[in-house]
Amino acid sequence: MLFFEGVSRAAEEAGLGLLLVPGSISGRHDPQAVRGAAVDGFVVYCMAEGDQMIEAVRDRRLPAVLVDDPPEVSAEGMTRVGVDDEGGARAAAEHLVALGHRRIGVVSYELAPEPTGGLAGPDRQAQVAFRSTRLRLGGYRAAVEGAGVPWEDVPVYECRENVPGEGARAARVLLGMDPRPTALLATSDQLAFGAIEAAGEMGLSVPGDLSVVGFDDVPEAARSNPPLTTVHQDHVQKGLLAGRLLVATLGGEEPAAPKTLRTRLVVRESTTPPRG
Repeated sequence: MLFFEGVSRAAEEAGLGLLLVPGSISGRHDPQAVRGAAVDGFVVYCMAEGDQMIEAVRDRRLPAVLVDDPPEVSAEGMTRVGVDDEGGARAAAEHLVALGHRRIGVVSYELAPEPTGGLAGPDRQAQVAFRSTRLRLGGYRAAVEGAGVPWEDVPVYECRENVPGEGARAARVLLGMDPRPTALLATSDQLAFGAIEAAGEMGLSVPGDLSVVGFDDVPEAARSNPPLTTVHQDHVQKGLLAGRLLVATLGGEEPAAPKTLRTRLVVRESTTPPRG
């Protein structure tokens, strides 16, 4: 994983070792793994608000860097690193709007622990517990509403996992609607890859019949068929920054102010104006 490559590089620079303490997107994990870990500090990656693992980290009172989720930095010795999720998502949706798309669907990864899967109405969207997900949906919403499309007219499908198979499952449901979307916004490249595969299985061409935009700009995005329009974030730099901030705090420096890295839209061949 590119993020851990960055963290590992920071640890290597400082002559430190890494211990991976496993978590779970569903929250089914034992915080005792954090309480008993023989470490000097923590880099906490992508946890839901109120997760017991976060509380266990706070209880240890060791230096910690929270990455992406959750937003709170309320304990001594903690800071946070993230990316401009909302700005990146807004740029993605504005790109589709500028091309002329108005029937847009969203393929989202998990909104909260214990993901339900399936179409997520207003009540489910109100339960979003992951900061990055909330911001990306907010960015999409701002752009489509700015174009005069009510958010309630934009179907959102919640996937159970961030894997292509779930993206394909979501796309089959969204593309089975009447009228079907002319474009899909995916909150990750992995989900976008699945959506493109499902469209092909349904006899739809990308981008001729359907435009698809991802988020992350993983290396495979430039090599997919077609090459994927997506939002770039530098995963390695994010991990490197998180690791270096932790190392600095371990060295006696005051915790740095929260850092937000920029995102940018990369336009490739998976998007075009809608037919007709």
